[in-house]
Amino acid sequence: GVLDIAGFEYFELNSFEQFCINYCNEKLQHFFNLRVIREEQDLYQSENLGVNKIEFADNYDCIELIENSLYALNEEAKLPQSDEKHFTRLFHEQNSKHFRLQVPRKSKLTSYRSMLNDEGFIIRHYAGAVCYNTSGWLDKNSDTLHSSLEQLMLTSECSLVQTLYHDVADVKCNKKMVQDSVSTKFQKQLNELLDKLKGTATSFIRCLKPNQQMKPAEFEGGKVLNQLTSLGMVTALELMQAGFPSRIAFKDLYDMYSKKLPKKLKTLHPRVFCSALFRALGMSPNDYRFGVTRIFFKPGKFAEVDLLLNDGSSHMDGMIKAVEKWIRRQCWRRLQYAVLAFNKWLKIARWRMDCIIRIQKNIRMWNCQNEYRPREGDQI
Repeated sequence: GVLDIAGFEYFELNSFEQFCINYCNEKLQHFFNLRVIREEQDLYQSENLGVNKIEFADNYDCIELIENSLYALNEEAKLPQSDEKHFTRLFHEQNSKHFRLQVPRKSKLTSYRSMLNDEGFIIRHYAGAVCYNTSGWLDKNSDTLHSSLEQLMLTSECSLVQTLYHDVADVKCNKKMVQDSVSTKFQKQLNELLDKLKGTATSFIRCLKPNQQMKPAEFEGGKVLNQLTSLGMVTALELMQAGFPSRIAFKDLYDMYSKKLPKKLKTLHPRVFCSALFRALGMSPNDYRFGVTRIFFKPGKFAEVDLLLNDGSSHMDGMIKAVEKWIRRQCWRRLQYAVLAFNKWLKIARWRMDCIIRIQKNIRMWNCQNEYRPREGDQI
């Protein structure tokens, strides 16, 4: 499937809607950091590739701050005399030392400095600082609905209306009010979405805004570079350049050729076969690296990967013949090295034997001289 999300939003007046949208973007950005950067580095470490670790900006502290604010907003709604200003003051007091929280008076924009500290707050998101006006948040966060009305919707003859209220089918028809707020439901749905994304092979398409005026054929390099940095793309590209973005498991590559391998080659371990295959192709060792369970390729080596994965019959036969030829050559070279090593060892052994005989001869001579040499002062 394709997930299309709203981009990071900030306007002159930002309210509860922008807060929820930017919270969603923070969660998805954190998922991007985990999937593209952290999990990739963990894979390099588990495969013993020796790739240097690259630091990246983690926005989990911002997510915690936003979730704390939503929790405080829900708690404020439970009070007999709830008020947005009381919620804002309490939120500032509880998180006064947080790096990502700032009072509006300290903003660089004049329009934000005119806002009182109990009327809003500034959060430093991964894409920039945004000032939120908390006026009307309690009403926007309220999603109370009488349970009798929900039961009435469930008895509707329209299947679509029933589907909208199927989650509350077990609610009894009484006068209690449903307490789930908009932020609570939003968090639940967002967590369910992230759980689905974690179980998929995710690909990302990052959209950039070329200029602030929304005009065609205008490219502001500084703003685009700032977006690339805040989105984590610069860090991801550095990791790709230093790492090995393409990979294939030993077993997967071996299974592609196993059906056509001769009996002599079927006994090879998948890792040994892959090593022979790459060396037979003449690939440079700098272009790939062997891990524990798979082979990793440097950026720009997709042509070699496609060549390996080509399942054409004639192509695979040619690859197998190249592997056999390389293995025979290696066996002959090892045999030559073995003969040369044996000859060298034989020479060393003979030299050591000659040395032992010379040492023994000298020791016997020295013993004889000491035994028959006249003592000092004795007469012959």
